[in-house]
Amino acid sequence: MKKTLLVFIFFTALLSGCQREEIKVAYLNFSESTTITMDVSTFNQEHGTNYDASELASIANQKFPDLWVYANSTTLGTWEMPCKVPVIFNDSTLFSIFPGIKLNGVSTMRPRYPFVEPYTMTVNFQNGEILDVENITFKYAPTTHFEFIENFTKDYNSIFHPSKDNGINFEHIADPEEPINRIGRISMDVDSITEFEVISSDMTFGNVLPADIFLEMDYRCDVEAAEFTVTMLVDKSTTSVTTSEPLVVANAGPQWKKIYVNLTKSVHRNSLNAINYRVQISGGRDDNNPVHLYFDNIKVIYITSY
Repeated sequence: MKKTLLVFIFFTALLSGCQREEIKVAYLNFSESTTITMDVSTFNQEHGTNYDASELASIANQKFPDLWVYANSTTLGTWEMPCKVPVIFNDSTLFSIFPGIKLNGVSTMRPRYPFVEPYTMTVNFQNGEILDVENITFKYAPTTHFEFIENFTKDYNSIFHPSKDNGINFEHIADPEEPINRIGRISMDVDSITEFEVISSDMTFGNVLPADIFLEMDYRCDVEAAEFTVTMLVDKSTTSVTTSEPLVVANAGPQWKKIYVNLTKSVHRNSLNAINYRVQISGGRDDNNPVHLYFDNIKVIYITSY
């Protein structure tokens, strides 16, 4: 993934078919020290919202393993960080850079993240120059919205509620690893409790069918190889029975992970007769050993147009 096959073939053909002195080659270097940040300093003003500082921090929390790089509107491919991108240039070059993600937690599904505007920069290269890119800052597109944000700063559950008789829901606690941060915990440490199921509040996505919809969240577990399932629940006007569509089975371990779950197809497939949608997170344990799952920055994000 360090460079795509198409990019490799492209540059190989150029180098073999032209005189070396006719080719101007330089490099964009995205190293391990390159920082990628989300600028949410003006999010409320631009989107007509009133999120507080903790919610804005949750909105800004992202993990982008890939970069989609364009030079003067020509694609240079998708690159996994860190990477050194070769550029054949002609005088001033305008670069547009988009972030890429692992969709549904699958390492082979690496689409462009659709909710942000590109980071752009114009460069006048010298032949053979290596330009170290120290920071990339993205901003959300104007038509991006958040259906809900759960960052567990409040002392009560306002987004999720239990759907099992055992009443298991998110406990709002201080992160044991970073006490200044608040997170959610699902505890299965009583013999009689072997599973959990929590459901979000209703989602409607306004009056316009979104172009893309993701569920994003951070998670970990205090044991290895724990699993939980993300399901879309659809309430329809044509029946009293709720449609259940399992989307992803996620594997949790002691290290924090971030997952981007694609809700788009489920919403589009049911849009004609859906009253509302809900996200369900469920799981269990296979033995009598206590299991604690931890969550943070759970949010549903959508974009109405590009």
